[in-house]
Amino acid sequence: MQIQPRAADAPHPFFISCVFAVAFFVGAPLFSDAQDRNNPDGEWRYIGGDAWHTRYSPLVQIDASNFEDLEVDWVWRGDNFGPSVDYLFRSTPIYVDGLLYTVAGQRRTVAAIDPGTGETIWTYREPNTTRYERGMRNNYGKGVAYAEVDGRGVIFTSSPAFFLHAFDAKTGRHLKNWGQTANKYHYKWFLILLQPITL
Repeated sequence: MQIQPRAADAPHPFFISCVFAVAFFVGAPLFSDAQDRNNPDGEWRYIGGDAWHTRYSPLVQIDASNFEDLEVDWVWRGDNFGPSVDYLFRSTPIYVDGLLYTVAGQRRTVAAIDPGTGETIWTYREPNTTRYERGMRNNYGKGVAYAEVDGRGVIFTSSPAFFLHAFDAKTGRHLKNWGQTANKYHYKWFLILLQPITL
């Protein structure tokens, strides 16, 4: 292997290292500010805690010194939202603007809960449909999603019948005239994607 000499006008490797070091130390604070996780302190707006799914909260009220002193303040029963007891509660609640949101039972009933008292503020249960009865994963609800749309909080959920619902976060009422209706053009591309590929 033959080592090629450096061209006279090429920058010295030490100079390149210094440029990268300065860029890192100047740019790192700007980069961290740009990585806002859209999660106000103390809130859990995503199933994984934040948009990066870190499952981390910077709260410091509970630590090793007081953990053993914690007591149960209330219990919210989520096992009676369906035709039978649901022993597989997979939902991770989210906490937004003073309320907990989750799904419960085989029908994935959406519930808003006051975290201070355990009181159920509102619920939504989708009416029975043939799509629900034929559903293959009826009680497999991981939870709900939250977004701010036009300045108001919106809770989204996918039902066991595979319908997407959007609710006003405070009242639990369905949003009217949201989203777009699929037209024949959308269905055409969907059907093309479902066709088997032949080579």
